[in-house]
Amino acid sequence: MQIGLFSETHPLEEVLVWGEPGIESLLGQLLPKSKSLFFSYYDVQEARREFRHMQELIEGEGIRFTRAKDALAKALSISEVSDAPKSLQEIEQALLQRANEYYETYRTRKIADFSNEGIHGDIDEVYAQVRAEIKQILDEDASTYGEAGAIRLNHLLSLKHELPLVNIFYGRDQSQALADRVVLSSLKWDIRKPEVDVFKQALIALGYDNGFVEVDHGTIEGGDVAVLGDTCYIGVGARTTLSAVKNLSKKIDADLEHKGIQMVAVVNKRHVEEAALYGAPTEEHMRIMHLDMFWIPLAPNLVMAYTHELDQREVIRISRNMDSFIIEELGGFREFLSEKGIEILEVDEAEQKNFATNLLNLGNKTVIMALSTNQRVIHELERRGFSVLSAELNKLVNGYGAIHCLTAPVRRNPL
Repeated sequence: MQIGLFSETHPLEEVLVWGEPGIESLLGQLLPKSKSLFFSYYDVQEARREFRHMQELIEGEGIRFTRAKDALAKALSISEVSDAPKSLQEIEQALLQRANEYYETYRTRKIADFSNEGIHGDIDEVYAQVRAEIKQILDEDASTYGEAGAIRLNHLLSLKHELPLVNIFYGRDQSQALADRVVLSSLKWDIRKPEVDVFKQALIALGYDNGFVEVDHGTIEGGDVAVLGDTCYIGVGARTTLSAVKNLSKKIDADLEHKGIQMVAVVNKRHVEEAALYGAPTEEHMRIMHLDMFWIPLAPNLVMAYTHELDQREVIRISRNMDSFIIEELGGFREFLSEKGIEILEVDEAEQKNFATNLLNLGNKTVIMALSTNQRVIHELERRGFSVLSAELNKLVNGYGAIHCLTAPVRRNPL
């Protein structure tokens, strides 16, 4: 399969996604927020419907929509998985047992989470809903992937690891297309770490295995990586570390420079220090976990950015001289963009929290916003000649991510 991504603003031709949330995300409703990494409750069935609507919207624009989950399920269905259950009844019982364990272990903490977030729900009712919907989704998976595919997929996602892979549907984080290579991530939090290997299996099944770039020092997540013009911007803060940027630079910098692209780190020093100390993410870290949560390219000379976070970031250029790194501090992010002649469409805190910057750029001045409630931003984009579509991801944003987090472009037309 062909990889080609040289700018976030080039016309989008193919996007890679995981697929809609499944039983693993149902089980996540019974985990405390500190473990699941998303809000204490959301309606998974409604989130699945939102995902399918998003797929229809993207495909309606003539863009190829490639689902990693489907490819992996097909590959698993013809593989021998010795430790997986042998029947739908057996895996259903194993999934229900896992739900029981989470409910009994975390019930008190979930009640506290509900109270802290002002959720007027009943964890006992959520538990009953999870149990009922496990069978519904398992039946849907069996219809889609066949019995063997459904069993082995759900075993891998919900039972094989210490915790279910509840965040895997945010399909940008596990890998990213960078120029003509696929970079495999190294995710920060334990619940997400296994996602990279799962995605690697799916990418191989899809034919994207022509030389993976694997980061083997520090952590880096796909939402922190974006190419605009002659620069690859990598956010460093709550999730991605400078050591990972150096490691990536060592492996791919010469290739990028040959293509006329320089690599810079966009650093929030306070978040770096806090992330190294804390055993769980803060609310602020979740809100600004990645570069795409506060900054997004719109056109070659135009970006959207959240004012406050923009002014917290400093730019560092990392280059290599033989076996050593050269670190050059280039000043504030705002000033760096200004010197490049890049205009900034600024959004405020409320708009950032409403995922205004977490949009999908289709190129040709067309974007898909996660939510139509960002009316001021939409009007400003339309005033500038953009066509703005809205995906209405009211449930899918409850994992602190939106349409940019759900999609990983793998091919854009360089014009």
